[in-house]
Amino acid sequence: MRTKFLSAILINFTWIFAAIPLPSSPSWQSQDLDYSTGGGFGDIDTNRFIDYVTTNGNDMASNRNAIYYNHNGTIEPQASWRSQDLGYFGHLYLGDVTGDGLEDMTVVYLGFGSSNQGPTRIYKNRGGGLETTPFWQSSDRYNSFDCCLGDVDLDGDLDLAVAAGDPYNNVRSPVRIYRNNRGLFENTPYWTSADSTPSDALRFLDINDDGFLDLIVGYRRKVSIFINQNGTLPRQATFSFRDKGWVLRIAVGDYDKDGWVDFAIASNGQLSGDISQVAVFKNRAGVIDTIPVFRMLRNRRYSSCVAFGDCNGDGFPELAAGGWWEPICVFENRGGQFDTIPTWSYAMGQALVCETAMWGCVANDHLQTSRELKIGDGTRKLFRVLSAPVQFLREVAVNNNPLPCSLFTFDPLSGYISLPRALGQDETLKITYSFSSYLDLGVTNWDQTNGNLLFINTSPPVALKEIASVRKSLPRTTLVRDLLPISETIFPFVIYDTQGRIVAQISQPTKEISVANLKPGIYFISGSESPVGHKRKIIKL
Repeated sequence: MRTKFLSAILINFTWIFAAIPLPSSPSWQSQDLDYSTGGGFGDIDTNRFIDYVTTNGNDMASNRNAIYYNHNGTIEPQASWRSQDLGYFGHLYLGDVTGDGLEDMTVVYLGFGSSNQGPTRIYKNRGGGLETTPFWQSSDRYNSFDCCLGDVDLDGDLDLAVAAGDPYNNVRSPVRIYRNNRGLFENTPYWTSADSTPSDALRFLDINDDGFLDLIVGYRRKVSIFINQNGTLPRQATFSFRDKGWVLRIAVGDYDKDGWVDFAIASNGQLSGDISQVAVFKNRAGVIDTIPVFRMLRNRRYSSCVAFGDCNGDGFPELAAGGWWEPICVFENRGGQFDTIPTWSYAMGQALVCETAMWGCVANDHLQTSRELKIGDGTRKLFRVLSAPVQFLREVAVNNNPLPCSLFTFDPLSGYISLPRALGQDETLKITYSFSSYLDLGVTNWDQTNGNLLFINTSPPVALKEIASVRKSLPRTTLVRDLLPISETIFPFVIYDTQGRIVAQISQPTKEISVANLKPGIYFISGSESPVGHKRKIIKL
């Protein structure tokens, strides 16, 4: 935020739950007195549970950044990791910038005006936790509210983009990108925008699906898009369109599951003449709408955060949004159509000043594992998985040969993966990862007296939901004991468990499959090596 002005019941195998299965009050609340701003979920201490990470200070106080560690599904109430350096910090972005498979943290310095500026910094993960001092800092100093990671030059590592400037004090500064050279960042930006208008939000995404990351930047009353040309961003925006508010946050995601990545913005109405709203912009086969397809919270004054995430298990991501001294809200996605009034919300009055909305599966009880297969064309290096955010990346393999972390890079929030070389004609890239369709919702709170919040999804665990749902999918569900009859010849044949793990493979055409060696439970069978689009569910009795 910036300077503010105060103004499981099982019945007949059917689970009954709300359209947005989040509780009416927080499941967890931090106890530290911070001006929290940035937030993210990531397994920082590598115990296979995601931690709650925050950056603090904003333009209010010199704070330390924090990590609330997750101990087997329970977030600690007070942060046990603190950065040594103090600052007026803005937002953060998590990602592996060194190629060792560990999530590092990038942090920008917000401050206030030209008299209080600082460098962007990165805290390295040494395994088991972040170092308490930055391992890299930019040599230039400025005001910044937001940053993001993405392999913009497609050399197989994550580069760092930073929004810059201060609209409050009309401090002008261009958008910057710092190049990552196999884990070693250049201290000065290798790319800057020609426009030095103060910006506050930015994100990478491949708008036209040409295999190169484009950049969206949010300004006051303007959104600009820089289309990547074969690994090079133009300094002048490819095109811009007007927005009536002050764009503070951007979220990217394929909300309607048509294969084209869309985006949403949170526009703030605090500055004179600005209008507050949350807006969703549709990507129509590589062309972004300049008029929102959905508008929410238009009567709110200070919209400030937005995030895509599926929390009701239908495969379509909901939209979480909130504001300064406003409720945190979730808008249900009904098969590609958003509710435009909140489906779920939680209000704390003057006690909740939303800065970051974020989705994750804290207890691992709703995780699913997916394997996606991408086919090379001899030129493409950049790919995207179908379900983001990704909680854990399990394996990346080319032609079934696992790759070390140094030979690819991955952004869990957006779902983009890139290789330092093009995937050859007919080469296969297999990506195995864990995600959740019943996500928990976190929100960072600038109000230092009331703490950050977490809302734990109230849906039953995945295994129980599968038991409830199989009855509704008959006759595509089959109950078996030792032998599974097959009405058609399928070759090859793969059986998966509920976590997406392959438990059996049949390499020869068959009319019948023995499942005597499988434990009782739910399984899926398919005629491909992807658990997406299963042909049938089976229950082994």
